[in-house]
Amino acid sequence: MWEDSTGHKGPREKAHGMRTTTTLLAACGLLLLADLCLGADARHGKLLFESPALGGGTSGKTCLTCHEHGRDFSPETMTRKHYLVMGNPVGSLAGVVNFCIEVALRGEGIAENGEEMDDLIAYLPIFIKANSSKPQ
Repeated sequence: MWEDSTGHKGPREKAHGMRTTTTLLAACGLLLLADLCLGADARHGKLLFESPALGGGTSGKTCLTCHEHGRDFSPETMTRKHYLVMGNPVGSLAGVVNFCIEVALRGEGIAENGEEMDDLIAYLPIFIKANSSKPQ
């Protein structure tokens, strides 16, 4: 590597550094683009999970109020065919989410095929994994 006495790099080293920076920026851009294009956004799902305004909620509660440390969640939560919530049979995970919004948050259910639901459900496996070793 060529440097003069003041620490300035030569033209070849500068070009190599610029190529590396350009490559890193391009990689970051592709990751961001992929995140935007693939749909569900777990980061937005986390914000919704922690929001008392989810579904227009009026109770001041969030999903975390009842599910702190992953309470009532397990890895099987994502694959069950039937759920029992507060003694009520529910046929889908989206149905469970809406049951909780309507009953615990005192809001209105969100569209089961909508972006908010997709984002919440994308966040759940991350939440479950992060809390699987914590006492409930």
